[in-house]
Amino acid sequence: MPTEASPALGAPDHWVAPLARAVPALALGLVITFSPDHSARLGLVGFGVLAVVWAAVLFASALRADRAVRGLVVVQGAVTAVAGIAALVIPDRATGTFVLVVSAWAIVAGALEAVNGIRFRGTRPVARDWIATGVLTALLGLVVLLVPQGYADPYAIEEKGEIVASGTVTAEVLLVGLLGAWAVVVGVQLALAAISLRLARQAATKEVAA
Repeated sequence: MPTEASPALGAPDHWVAPLARAVPALALGLVITFSPDHSARLGLVGFGVLAVVWAAVLFASALRADRAVRGLVVVQGAVTAVAGIAALVIPDRATGTFVLVVSAWAIVAGALEAVNGIRFRGTRPVARDWIATGVLTALLGLVVLLVPQGYADPYAIEEKGEIVASGTVTAEVLLVGLLGAWAVVVGVQLALAAISLRLARQAATKEVAA
């Protein structure tokens, strides 16, 4: 029978849940990292797809969660779903739209996840991972807000005294790059959380069997 120490398959504190969030996050991070296109359009579409997938995972895990955890997970899923759908359907693909959607989602959803972790710190192994994911996500929102939308930093790459490449790092490029970096970091963190929870579950099963 599922317990706090041995949660139901697919529950928010079962290893499957963070793994199901890690895979699309890492995929988004890799797409942004290796894509020559760092436009707000790419950022919004990539974020929108990630958010919709995460919302589905959160709603599915809430169905398997115990009553103490379920409420905030459902709210987090709802916030994530609204942000993801907004990112995909809003026709305005400007930098300002990217900032508004991503920062609002990140601050609210990150705070909700961190609060859930703080509530169960010391009683559930997954709590520290919820705190880490929540803090990293909230920080993304704050950093996105702090980047001036008029930011522009010209650069030039010289080779043997000749300029071989030049351009300008704009706010749009920087912001989408930040989203990609966050996706990689959070994806790795969630993958490690899944491995840790899986190993802890195996150890607990062996103890019971012994």
